[in-house]
Amino acid sequence: MTRPVPFLLLALAFTGVSAQEPVKPSETTTDGKPAGPTPEDLIAQRATPYRPSMTRDPFQSPTEIDGAKGGDVVDDISVKGVVRKEGKILAVVSDSRGIVRWLPIGFKFRDGMIAAIDDKSVTFHQWDVNSSVQTAFRVVKKTFKREEAKK
Repeated sequence: MTRPVPFLLLALAFTGVSAQEPVKPSETTTDGKPAGPTPEDLIAQRATPYRPSMTRDPFQSPTEIDGAKGGDVVDDISVKGVVRKEGKILAVVSDSRGIVRWLPIGFKFRDGMIAAIDDKSVTFHQWDVNSSVQTAFRVVKKTFKREEAKK
């Protein structure tokens, strides 16, 4: 005894494939060809030029690249003194390259910011470089460094 159910399903599947709707006149162009891409257009190979958008050294990790262009870190800053200019208090700081700048309260570094300036020291808030959370910080207080005499 044969089972008619699988044969019936198979017959319905083949009739669904062979019964396709004809192309409507609104879907054709003026020369009688169907509108839209042809099957040959869909499978045609086209040359695609390679245009890389990332220009970074593949042998460096992204954190090293960000660190190089992110600015100074609090540990590399040495505090030289304080200046009062136009009612503002500015800290005189020197970075690891020897560049001396006058910076206000709130100036941001790569891993911290200037929180307070008083007559004897500058207070920094320092957070983790690899973290985006800036509410968890440690307080770093740096006193003024005297310049050594140049010889």
